[in-house]
Amino acid sequence: MKLFDLFKKKKDHIQQPLEETSSSTVGNNLLEIEVKMSEQQNETVEKAEKQEKKQELLEQNAAIRLYSCRKNTVIVPSVFEKAFDCKKLDSVNDSEFVLTLKDDTFLKFRIITDKKETMGQAYGMANFFSKAPVKNQVLKENILQQMKLFNCIISIQFMLNSDEKRTNQMIKSIYSAAKALTAFVLVPTMEVFHYDGRLLIDEKGQSAFDTFHPIASSDFLEKELKPTEADTARKETSISILKSKKIPYLEELHSAVFDAETTLQTKENILQRCIAVYATAIQAEIYMSGKYENPEQKMQEQLKLLEEKYHVSTSFSTKEKEYIDHPPVKEPKLFNLFAWRYECCAIFFWALSLLDLKEVNQLCEPVELGNIIWNHDMDSLSKKAKLRSKEEILALQDLTLRYNWACVDARMNNKTIEALDFGVVYERHYALNWLLTVDGISDWDAIMTTT
Repeated sequence: MKLFDLFKKKKDHIQQPLEETSSSTVGNNLLEIEVKMSEQQNETVEKAEKQEKKQELLEQNAAIRLYSCRKNTVIVPSVFEKAFDCKKLDSVNDSEFVLTLKDDTFLKFRIITDKKETMGQAYGMANFFSKAPVKNQVLKENILQQMKLFNCIISIQFMLNSDEKRTNQMIKSIYSAAKALTAFVLVPTMEVFHYDGRLLIDEKGQSAFDTFHPIASSDFLEKELKPTEADTARKETSISILKSKKIPYLEELHSAVFDAETTLQTKENILQRCIAVYATAIQAEIYMSGKYENPEQKMQEQLKLLEEKYHVSTSFSTKEKEYIDHPPVKEPKLFNLFAWRYECCAIFFWALSLLDLKEVNQLCEPVELGNIIWNHDMDSLSKKAKLRSKEEILALQDLTLRYNWACVDARMNNKTIEALDFGVVYERHYALNWLLTVDGISDWDAIMTTT
């Protein structure tokens, strides 16, 4: 509406002839009109600003990071290209690329594999989530161990808008790629998701998992060393056993350790480690059984005997000593973790030719372990023990690695395998990796069972 029209409307409204209206009245009327126009203009500006702010909220940069364990990053661009069914892929350099989607929006990717940077971020993430109040300490430890394994980070930047369908499709595509790369997803709200979409952990200590074992892609297990004929034959024998038991296997899964890089623990180290592990399992049994009115006193009696026979106090790892000195009565699930360590003892006694192993779907007998330990001391047990050959231990380790892969795969797909007890397999794998110093790790608390 023109100024003249506004003025005319105002004049008609007051029903006074113009010539009879004082100049001050006209001035006031004009002022009112200008004020109204100013108010309308302000409202228009405010609406525009609100709309602009709303649009800014609807269209904002999003950042997601994928963390994985892999050496081969050449396939990463093609994995995302397939997942997004994009318009085109443009490589910026060896570590950066851009995907243009069919709506002409785009995603920017950066692949980080520098050891110093990835280790810094991986351990930083583990340190951050170590403060999360997770009730299940076993679950928490395994999640933190997974984080420390990460050696490849994929940074993704893209634009989000108000189109909910588009957003859901983009998130779905990211998880599709994550699954193909065995990668975990970190979102800006500091939540880590498994590639199947379930929450692994958040800063409040929440998780969709009751149990979790660290995993890595088979690519992560590639070796710079070339396998010898013996290494290849060992793998073929393991696969033959898996086939005979109708247990799923991954042909491409590399051996965790080759003969040339093996460092076998000494007989003395194995005995010391076995007694320490046995003590932790004994403590778990005493506290969990409900047989003892004073479990602390009973455990002190057992420790005194083990100290007299084996000087066990000098053999505990850092975590074991903390557990022995401060029984986690407020965290009963932690006792269950150590109760499973009987299976590690069985492996140690097998390696020392003191015990035959049961089938891998059967628990060992703690009584049999106790008979060996309580009827000897360190000197007599050392004399009786005979360390098996490195080849025998390597063969069992390779087979157990493949058992563990089958267990992990079954858990991921909510399946069971009648021929395998998942707990037995995990503990055997843990003990065998320590025996052979897999990945150069001899610290009992830091052993990894990646598959």
